[in-house]
Amino acid sequence: MPPFDSPAGRSREPWAPTGSALVPAAHDSAIARSHERCAALGVDARAVPDLSPVPQTRLREMRERNQRLWRHAVPVMEMLFEQIVFTRSLVVLTDSQGTILHSLGDDGFMEKAQQIALAPGVNWSEATKGTNAIGTALFDETPTLVHGSEHFVRANHFLTCSACPIFDHAGQVMGVLDVTGDQRSYHPHTLALVSLSAQMIENHWFSDRFRQGLRLHFHPRPEMLGTVREGLLAVSPDGAVLGANRTALQELGLSAAALRVQGLQAVLGVTVGEVIDHCRRHGDEPLKVASQCPGRPERALYLRAFFNWPTLWPSAPTAAMPPPALVERPATPATAAPAAATLQAVELETIRRAVAAAGGNVSKAARQLGIGRNTLYRKLRKAGTSPA
Repeated sequence: MPPFDSPAGRSREPWAPTGSALVPAAHDSAIARSHERCAALGVDARAVPDLSPVPQTRLREMRERNQRLWRHAVPVMEMLFEQIVFTRSLVVLTDSQGTILHSLGDDGFMEKAQQIALAPGVNWSEATKGTNAIGTALFDETPTLVHGSEHFVRANHFLTCSACPIFDHAGQVMGVLDVTGDQRSYHPHTLALVSLSAQMIENHWFSDRFRQGLRLHFHPRPEMLGTVREGLLAVSPDGAVLGANRTALQELGLSAAALRVQGLQAVLGVTVGEVIDHCRRHGDEPLKVASQCPGRPERALYLRAFFNWPTLWPSAPTAAMPPPALVERPATPATAAPAAATLQAVELETIRRAVAAAGGNVSKAARQLGIGRNTLYRKLRKAGTSPA
């Protein structure tokens, strides 16, 4: 087989500009490195790849282990397929090792896909299938396109594949979302669609994983809050960062481990106590903060908070309060915002404010907080505070 970088080693790619014989340098380099890895692994480019899936019992175990990923991915996969329904393609979800968990797509192509093992239970790592979008995306941990003769194994040259890794709250790869079809069905927007869909899965997974507690949603542009492009942070009552989505890590320029070490105040210059206080005081205007990340210029970010602590709202453990919004803090406040070092302190302060806002009407305050009247009394008595 001719070397990949030689003119005979690959066909002219459809995304290259008219009159150009080369793809963008970064893509070209990534494919060349993958070919080198496959050669070093001993993958035979001329051989028929292993088409056998794992046993059904093992596949069931893998699906059970990835149940949360599966649950959030399948609806997004169905929406993605609606966007590519006429392209004779297949939408594929794999686990973190490249084994297919679920696939759906065009019936005609599905029949052909079965012949090349694009079916649940088959592994598509580089070690088993050579250069391909799934395996190469897993290795590089980045959205990846592999088209036609860029596949290391000749049997796969008729394919075009666009894949994107799916990350969890700790920045670890959970799996890969992929669209694979006949190379004649290639469309330049497919990889962007796949990447956007992968971020949707990540955000749904993140919100479900941290449905109890405090989530901060942020973006440099306030109008982008509430979209798939917003950054997400999960924060503990004492201000520790419990997790972050892909956008948050990219926006802050930090790893998930670095965020956990630094904490909320060090990264965004705001405390949990201030967040809770503003949630109770203000309406729908976002809070403007500044990223405080070392080695990067300070950048304005707009922030909203969503919180649902079951110790405060035990009667509705999965129904978050109406989305509170925050406003910009004065640069030099006259008085410092009350500190809330523990969840109990936050609860007590919230209850006191609710009682005050209700004019001392304990029943009304309890209804607004979603807790029982007796529970409110008990928490106040425990703190040595009169409800009056």
